[in-house]
Amino acid sequence: METFSLTDIKKKNLSDVYHYIYSNPECSKQAIANALVISLPTVSQHLTTLLNEHLIEKCGQLTSTVGRRAMAYQVIATARIAVGIEVLSRCVYIVALNLYGKKEVKEKFRLHFQPTPNYFEELKNAVKSFLQKYNYKEEQILGIGLGMQGLAAPDGTHMTYGKILNCTGLSIQMFADYFSVPCRFIHDAECASNSELWENPSIKDAIYLSLGYHLGGAVIINGELQNGLTGKSGTFEHMTLVPGGADCYCGKNGCAECYCSGNSLLESDMELDDFFREKEQGNPDCQKKWKDYLQHLAILINNLHMVLENTIILGGHITPYFTDEDIAFVKQKVQERSTFSDDTSYIIQGKCRSDAVSIGAALPFIRDFLDSIALQR
Repeated sequence: METFSLTDIKKKNLSDVYHYIYSNPECSKQAIANALVISLPTVSQHLTTLLNEHLIEKCGQLTSTVGRRAMAYQVIATARIAVGIEVLSRCVYIVALNLYGKKEVKEKFRLHFQPTPNYFEELKNAVKSFLQKYNYKEEQILGIGLGMQGLAAPDGTHMTYGKILNCTGLSIQMFADYFSVPCRFIHDAECASNSELWENPSIKDAIYLSLGYHLGGAVIINGELQNGLTGKSGTFEHMTLVPGGADCYCGKNGCAECYCSGNSLLESDMELDDFFREKEQGNPDCQKKWKDYLQHLAILINNLHMVLENTIILGGHITPYFTDEDIAFVKQKVQERSTFSDDTSYIIQGKCRSDAVSIGAALPFIRDFLDSIALQR
């Protein structure tokens, strides 16, 4: 039979009080006691602790028609901050998230990636500048996540596969040695799916397609990412879509990356905004490329759904450009290819439409803090 010490019970009660306030902002002491079935003196003790540690604050008094008005409490959303960085070949996006996983601020820095000390010196200075600009103290920071175009080790200490950025084997210490907070690499597709799960917690079983400049993906079972034996689950970008087709950066040819990534649409030095602007202006080459893109995407979706009959979520940089007509076209093409007469309502657009990678790189630190708040004492 499991036994609990008085200290264990106090920690659990403290955690319960914090999480109740987190989920029910502007709540009263009495509401907390009623909901958690603990005494008012116990609630008062934990409120004092959380107030002293600047994790919660008083936020006025509740309205009442009789007696004294009760004091209301809420979590200080910026008591802790997590930093997420999306690392791209020509720039980085840095965001700060509050304890509700909401974006506080965002900055873009022009940095041309190289797996060298000089590059990471520039990146460290960019992060330092970011933190100073918004007056974030290092003790306020839970951690810094770097969303990378490549596969990271499960503990985030190094890159196990990084052909896009030529960063295979890169150690996080090239960046982390400057900071006293935890830092880790995270696969960009995993970051994007982290963001989606945060925004849409009702998702239990799904396939996530990250339609960015590069293609990526993730398998979600029971609300958890499935990384596989060596962290390669969800690398749909290297499934063969067109045998003998276009050359892929991985060294093979015909990969889905060559047909369903943003880069497959672009000429040199072109951005997605440029492409879609030209498409809307009637550029026939762009219009044909887009139609081909949607047809190949439909083939990929149908293939994946034949393996796992789950929801398929379309996320990433490209999804904000989808029109209702584009989604209808994809669903039509999927239905035409499907062996079965299923409808295509399982294809949905993601809720996290922008900054999914940088946000998802920071979210694990928020989750860890919320899970361990009482265990830190």
